[in-house]
Amino acid sequence: MELARSAAFPTAPRLPSSQVELRARIGWLCHLIRAMTIGWVGWTLLAFVWRWSDRATLLGNAGHYLNADLSGTTQTEYVWAAIVSVGNWMPLAAAGYCMWRLCGTYLDGRIFTVDAAVWMRRLGIAGLVTQLYAIVGRRIIWWILTSHGDVPLGTRLYTEVMVPVDLSTILFFLFVIAIAHIFKTAAEIADDNARIV
Repeated sequence: MELARSAAFPTAPRLPSSQVELRARIGWLCHLIRAMTIGWVGWTLLAFVWRWSDRATLLGNAGHYLNADLSGTTQTEYVWAAIVSVGNWMPLAAAGYCMWRLCGTYLDGRIFTVDAAVWMRRLGIAGLVTQLYAIVGRRIIWWILTSHGDVPLGTRLYTEVMVPVDLSTILFFLFVIAIAHIFKTAAEIADDNARIV
């Protein structure tokens, strides 16, 4: 009877006690990071929409920053600049998804595994793409918003090419990619050794 019941309701494979203990210690953190990721991705989208919904304020602030009159910006130019800006949300959302999946592998007990390292690498790549898009997107937005006015070429070419936070963010995501590569290599070696034994 007991055998029939266990066959009908198979139990999940038991994890080594060290992994169970580790998961118990980091589970709350994984859930917290997942919640913060949802908040971050949602808040960023709302911030993009809110910023671009107030045309007068945005053009006034950008004009003040550039020391230029942007009041002649057409509606078409403004819409295209907004599309470029909001487009930066897509790779950012992809980075959030990768963070969610990475924490999911940890919650499933797959911590030092190849699939966890792959999701970490994907997170690093998505974050890097997000930052590179932001750098290029800024240039495109400045060109669109200043294309109608009498803005010096130097201002159009060199305003905010790259700011310090861009470089630090790029370095951070390159570090994530490097760590993911190290973890993946170590997990593959461990898997190979386990198969040999």
